[in-house]
Amino acid sequence: MKTRVISGIVGIIVAIIAVMIFYNPIFDIVAFAVYAVAVFEIYRVFKKGNSKISTALLVILGAAVVLHRYIPFQIMPIAVVFIVAMVCVVVFDFENMEFVSIASTAAFSIYVLFGIYSILRLKTIMPYNTYRYDASFMFVVCACIAWGGDIMAYFSGYLFGKHKMAPKLSPKKTIEGAIGGILGSVIITLIMAVMYSKMNLTGSNSALYIANHYPALIIFSAIGSFMGIVGDLFASAVKRQHGIKDYGNIMPGHGGILDRFDSFLLVAPAVALLAEYIVKM
Repeated sequence: MKTRVISGIVGIIVAIIAVMIFYNPIFDIVAFAVYAVAVFEIYRVFKKGNSKISTALLVILGAAVVLHRYIPFQIMPIAVVFIVAMVCVVVFDFENMEFVSIASTAAFSIYVLFGIYSILRLKTIMPYNTYRYDASFMFVVCACIAWGGDIMAYFSGYLFGKHKMAPKLSPKKTIEGAIGGILGSVIITLIMAVMYSKMNLTGSNSALYIANHYPALIIFSAIGSFMGIVGDLFASAVKRQHGIKDYGNIMPGHGGILDRFDSFLLVAPAVALLAEYIVKM
């Protein structure tokens, strides 16, 4: 319980700081740093037969995607070069590598990159000049769903949990806990939406304060919460298959980057879709 609570508090503090710099290029740089550390953690999991060159290529690809606003190159040519280079690694380093390790590292890294890109895309979907702080609010929604829902799921499972959700994968997770986490995510999101609308920070085209969008907030936060649970289980599945407890130790007592952002990575795309829906309505 102590670890969960501390993780939630740390997550909230990190989210507050991130919101303060959300529209600053520093946020994008930090996002890239998070991705780079995650790639290193993934490399360690699939270290046997892996390639440092292919791992470095994944970091470069991440830089191109995350920092594309600030580099004078198009992503498509970089992606083509990346694919060709990865193929060359397999072909010319055939005797020293295992394709399964390289492919697993690439697939997991791109999965992480997709989650991070979904967060950054909020700034494109809801540009500041038009929507003011709506994009940063949506980032807060991500944090509320991922970390707030995780805390609520823990307490719900602790108090009411009886039916195991994935006993072989994560024995402590229960169906009751998952339901409590989803309901908690929805409630926290609605409370944050009401508070945000009361702060009068919305732009001329913002519609977050209109009650007609509350059903969408409920639906997408529930979906996002469920996706967060699945993302958490996915990360646990990889760890169990490779016999590791944590992906890293960058945060003493809490594991690595992937241990803390495992659920966040699948919540982000759901919130990005919510932002798309709000803008188009």
